[in-house]
Amino acid sequence: MCSIPAWLKEVVQKWEAGIAHVFILYGNVDDLVEPGKYVKDILLSTGLIAKRSIVISYNRSKGITFPIPAHKDKFLEMLNMKQAASGALAALQQARGQAAQDDVQLPAAPGQALPLIERTLAAADESGPVTALIVENAETICPNTDIAVMSPDDRNILVTVTRWAREKEFISAGPPVFLLVENISELHMNLRRASSRIEAVKVPYPDREERLEFIKKLAAARGWQVDEERLAAKTAGLKRVHIEDIFLRADLSDVPVNDELVKERKNEIIRSEFADVLEIIEPTVGFNDIGGMDYIKQYFLKNIIQPMKENRTAYVPMGALLLGPAGTGKTVLAKAVAKESGMNCCSFNVGKLLGSYVGTSEKNLERTLECIQAMAPTIVIMDELDQSGLSRSGSGDSGVSNRILQRLLEFMSDDSRRGKIVFMGISNRSDLIDAALKRPGRFDKKIPVLAPDNVERESILKVLLKKYNPENWVKDINTVVEATEGWTGAELEALVLKACEVAEGQTLADGHMAAALDRYFPTTQDIERMTALAVAECNDADLLPPRYRTVLKERSKAADADSDVDYTRKRRAV
Repeated sequence: MCSIPAWLKEVVQKWEAGIAHVFILYGNVDDLVEPGKYVKDILLSTGLIAKRSIVISYNRSKGITFPIPAHKDKFLEMLNMKQAASGALAALQQARGQAAQDDVQLPAAPGQALPLIERTLAAADESGPVTALIVENAETICPNTDIAVMSPDDRNILVTVTRWAREKEFISAGPPVFLLVENISELHMNLRRASSRIEAVKVPYPDREERLEFIKKLAAARGWQVDEERLAAKTAGLKRVHIEDIFLRADLSDVPVNDELVKERKNEIIRSEFADVLEIIEPTVGFNDIGGMDYIKQYFLKNIIQPMKENRTAYVPMGALLLGPAGTGKTVLAKAVAKESGMNCCSFNVGKLLGSYVGTSEKNLERTLECIQAMAPTIVIMDELDQSGLSRSGSGDSGVSNRILQRLLEFMSDDSRRGKIVFMGISNRSDLIDAALKRPGRFDKKIPVLAPDNVERESILKVLLKKYNPENWVKDINTVVEATEGWTGAELEALVLKACEVAEGQTLADGHMAAALDRYFPTTQDIERMTALAVAECNDADLLPPRYRTVLKERSKAADADSDVDYTRKRRAV
């Protein structure tokens, strides 16, 4: 027996309190709740529905169906007692004169089916409402379309469903009605308004405890010994149906459910579900594999990694924006933070959200944010943020980028996610990022990641030499450090690789490094400009290299001076 899901408890409480009897269930509505039982099955088994004399299921393809076959007879009998004079019911009664009730074909089209269903919804007896209704894929009968372009039949359908929640005869009976939809934005706005008296309840992805409970049941049913705790952590972001799929594949191939199988299948699922928008990352590089940037590493350890490990989340930033020239190690640093924290990590490519069809982008965003929420605690890396195309102006795209940005801003600034989801933005050009993303409460910290100084270049070179040629005989590091003034970390790595090429498989020596210096030339452009932009964006001296910290003080003094001048001008004008 499974525990009652929180979303179902919410529904029951609101129904019993008389707050609503019509509910929109949205989100993860096509998932399993326990092995062999989907969301719809759990709904049907709960007392809220199971106590009703007539339980109806409707979708546009199958039409009116009855999970309990005997309920069809009761449904037809009730319609006959009503002696309705509608054309649809008259045709039905004529058919009943020629065939038994079990052979009566009920209409599937919503324009004919919903009025028939409606005639049973207002009925009640001493035990309460007689009928319960589940409408699957509700967006197919009440799509989010402008009323002006809807056909007369579609308008009638929308009004019919709206009446179920508003009119006195239905409110008095209180029949439980459920409209199931994956993406609530696809359902007509009239059904989502607060004045509709329809309550929207989200069915979320399973959290860690729910995944753990599900995994235990799957393993017990098969008599398998698995690391349940580890598997629950590794399957973050997956639905239960995906977890069952992993077990089924392991069963078919006669292999254990291990990290390798989970990783392979999880990556396939995320790719198929989210295309290039979301990608699961398994970081392999930690802080020890990155030379230099000690002050930035210390900041992350003190303010993000340790607090998240110890569940001290009150002061964890909502996000950090890594800024600076290309090749300075921003992306690898973000991945290293995830590695050191031991948390889940994913790459979120916002620019890929902009789809070809109206509504596609918003739908993809909601699904992506739902998956990110299910991965918590997680690090979300947003690379090349300046190239995402998100803007509040929304020029040239009918406002799609504006709507996506507004929804993303709303999600990022939700303080209930502090310390559970940390966004790591990466950009060479902070001036091209919308200002709303950079304000406190979203990307709280703007961290310049700049070309290394002498000490940092020495540290980076030692790490690279150990990585690519562990037995190297390079002794004269200082000469290389002095010759590479202004080089980025990526250029230093290219230099070491060139030296390995010169060495032709031999152990690296000083001569090989000298030859590489003669042959390799850095090509990174606009380093000075990008450095200036990054430093100008920073608002915390502790997040700057020591040699740049005086810049902030000078900038602050200049701002104060400008303010004094402006104040004096205003006084004189008065």
